Amino acid sequence: MIEKEYLDISYLPDNGFVRRKCKICGKYFWSIEDKEICGDPPCTSYTFIGNPAFKKPMKLDEMREYYLNFFEKRDHARIERYPVVARWRDDIYLTIASIADFQPFVTSGVAPPPANPLTISQPCIRMDDLDSVGRTGRHLTLFEMMAHHAFNYPEKEIYWKSKTVEYCTDLLVELGVKKEDIIYKEEPWAGGGNAGPCLEALVGGLELATLVFMNLEVHTNGDIEIKGEKYRKMDNYIVDTGYGLERFVWASQGTPTVYDAIFPEVIDEITNNSNIGFSKDDEEIKRIIGESSKLAGVMGELRGERLLELRQNVASKLGIDVKVLEKIVNPMEKVYALADHTRAILFMLGDGLIPSNAGAGYLARLMIRRSLRLAEELELSSKLIDLLELHRKILGFEFEVPMDTIYEILELEENRYR
Repeated sequence: MIEKEYLDISYLPDNGFVRRKCKICGKYFWSIEDKEICGDPPCTSYTFIGNPAFKKPMKLDEMREYYLNFFEKRDHARIERYPVVARWRDDIYLTIASIADFQPFVTSGVAPPPANPLTISQPCIRMDDLDSVGRTGRHLTLFEMMAHHAFNYPEKEIYWKSKTVEYCTDLLVELGVKKEDIIYKEEPWAGGGNAGPCLEALVGGLELATLVFMNLEVHTNGDIEIKGEKYRKMDNYIVDTGYGLERFVWASQGTPTVYDAIFPEVIDEITNNSNIGFSKDDEEIKRIIGESSKLAGVMGELRGERLLELRQNVASKLGIDVKVLEKIVNPMEKVYALADHTRAILFMLGDGLIPSNAGAGYLARLMIRRSLRLAEELELSSKLIDLLELHRKILGFEFEVPMDTIYEILELEENRYR
């Protein structure tokens, strides 16, 4: 049933894309060039580090505006972001995807969308990979999901699968990617009570976007099973896309990690006021961090033996001792994690979340305490509020909660931690 959904995307064969089966993972993908591997880690590694995928390096604000403007030119209404605290939902604490803004009422057809079609850049927070943040070179707790959505109904279709893939391809080509370097990998998606076929857009070994064709809903008597859940067809069908802003910026710059691309000023503040004992701008240091990031990209979850295996593989490839490697990567991983965590804290507190011992408040307290611990381990002389203020200046916009109030909350939490 799901497989048929991919075969009727006419844009792909009409533009030279051929359906192929990956010889490593066995999953299907579409490419113009004759390839045997799907282009998705762990089947392959990154090729864009040191060799940017786009024709021009961009910063976060530049890339966000470029994306939103691209879809505004194609008759999408730009809408403002929603808070990262999902107060309109009773099943999640934090906004985990742009489609979460519209579930369940808009996606079920009970309420109309704010615009149709629309485009948005939605800050999202996911905390299920906390231990990987800083280690893999790509994991973030807070990220912006750039998206375009179209809500289709039996009586009115806006656009569907082929147009969605066309938009994605055109955007990537406009940014400087050769069409021959784009791979679309088939991967069914499910979340928030909905599901559907999905294509992952891959360039240089990096997943840049997911194109979900949401046309299923959870139902006990459903005749379609995805990831252990039963689903049935919906009357309405929704284009649910997610383009990773930070990953687009990373691909445009080709830096060793995503962190170096998206908040270099914060990383400088931390490294210049901590005990790391080396210059992160040294070419040999950058080479080591880049190699670690490439190998981490194909290794999945990095804990225990897997983390040790990564260290040994990187050291072997670089021809250095594991202990020498650890003296470099261990502190830098803490620097990256602290830069990431403080941005997430800014959005949490800025959007009105109060730290506590329960619910969403517990997640804010957890992030603050992890950050305080990292700052201690790095012997950081800067305060957390300094890092939050720097993030705010980089973002260039104000939050619902003023910085004075955020400072008071952080001071209270730090006193409780001590």
